[in-house]
Amino acid sequence: MPSTSKKKTNATKPHGEDQVQTKRHTPRGLYIFSVIILVIIVVTFIGAPVVGKIGGTGRIVFGSFKGKPIEYIPGNYFSQQKDLLAEQLRSQGDQKDNLEAQVYQVWRGAFDRTTFHTAIVTLMEESGFHVSENRIDENLASYPAYLENGEFSEKRYRQTPLSERYTIRKTVRENLVFQAYLEDMGSIPLSSKEIQFLKSLASPERKVKYILFPFTSYPESEVQAYLTANEAKFKRARFSLITITTGKKDAEKVFERIEKKEITFEDGARSYSKDPFAEKGGDMGFRYAYELDTIIKKPEDTAKIFSLGKGQVAQPVEASEGWLIFRCDEPAIPANFSDPEVKKTVRTYMMSFERGKIEDYLLGEAKKFKEETKTTAFEVLAAKKGLSVKETDYFPINYGNSVFLKPVSRTDSALSGAAYRESFFITTFSLKPNETSEPVVLGDSITLLKLVDERAVKMEDLQVLEVYLPFIVQRFTEENIQQFIVTSKDFKDDFNSVFFQYFLPKQ
Repeated sequence: MPSTSKKKTNATKPHGEDQVQTKRHTPRGLYIFSVIILVIIVVTFIGAPVVGKIGGTGRIVFGSFKGKPIEYIPGNYFSQQKDLLAEQLRSQGDQKDNLEAQVYQVWRGAFDRTTFHTAIVTLMEESGFHVSENRIDENLASYPAYLENGEFSEKRYRQTPLSERYTIRKTVRENLVFQAYLEDMGSIPLSSKEIQFLKSLASPERKVKYILFPFTSYPESEVQAYLTANEAKFKRARFSLITITTGKKDAEKVFERIEKKEITFEDGARSYSKDPFAEKGGDMGFRYAYELDTIIKKPEDTAKIFSLGKGQVAQPVEASEGWLIFRCDEPAIPANFSDPEVKKTVRTYMMSFERGKIEDYLLGEAKKFKEETKTTAFEVLAAKKGLSVKETDYFPINYGNSVFLKPVSRTDSALSGAAYRESFFITTFSLKPNETSEPVVLGDSITLLKLVDERAVKMEDLQVLEVYLPFIVQRFTEENIQQFIVTSKDFKDDFNSVFFQYFLPKQ
């Protein structure tokens, strides 16, 4: 009998199907074998199970896990899964269309299943799990290939080639190991305290009204004020650039050759520069000063670059990586806020680098709104200020957006991050009737909440949660194990290269 010592492991979801690639060239010697295999697959689709007739040369290795081959051998687990998937596809009809894609689908599916099977068996055996020879013999006594009139036939057994008997015994042993894993997965214990905790999160549920102060509502006047205070950041000029990565001396030599007119700036860029602009002779187009600040090490060097006149070349300046030689192609243009592109650029810059300033402003606006609700109703004040009042459905404390519980919102993307903000749930479930909450930051918005109602969840609904919880836990555990396997450094996936080599050759 198998040992009862079983070690739990993490593990995989086999790689998703890769797109079918361009057919690869195959040596002529493999072509005839490939045609035979492909014919066998076609025959399998139309109902003649002749794959098992392939001899010893029918072994194909598609990958490995911890050095253990994930292989196709007539009669083994891979072969069985291939036959099952082919039968499923045949039962669906339409198997005559796009045959190559269907062949790929069947064999890739069999490979994915065998990967998981091989990994689990390997990890179980590493943990010390053992299946006795007597247990294997008991299962072989009922193996279909050895039965005659429902009874074990010693004659059939002895007529089976030794190599095939070995494969069958190996497959039966591995299946018993895998079966033990499945039995373990079906009996994952859950404590009563875990279940009770989940129930406590599921009830009560609350419904709230809310308004949003999105970051996009940050006033244009504030954007303009920021530009006025930081005008130098938004000057722009057109430059060409040469990037030298081999040191300051090499950069100075290139600069001197340009100054002495031994080479043009464009030739210098094409010959020596190591950046995306080299092929265009260094032309990097118009750039804002803040963009150059991100690549030039010293801010004062950026100021020097922007003071260049048309056609002037600056001495090399140090960058985060290498040395830079700039030529001014169009002199600096001051920022003009009446230009829509400049407005958009300043706002985008602030969203990336000055979010705190936007957030502070909108938090201040939200606090003013809350203060005014002391004398004016929440809904009335919102209408007066042109703010839309929205309402959630009932939801519980679903931190992390667990599938076990109702989500905060299925419709409003502005609330999509609420499930991951502890402050949101603390605020929501601390509210008193008709009270306006403190502002809560949610992604690119500030929100204010008002409690609409609270209700207890019905006992029968909580019981449903208890019934389905073990199933959901099992599913998540399996997904984690599958992910572990396919991302493991011990997993080698050669499926595509082998498939295209053997099944879709070019003459």
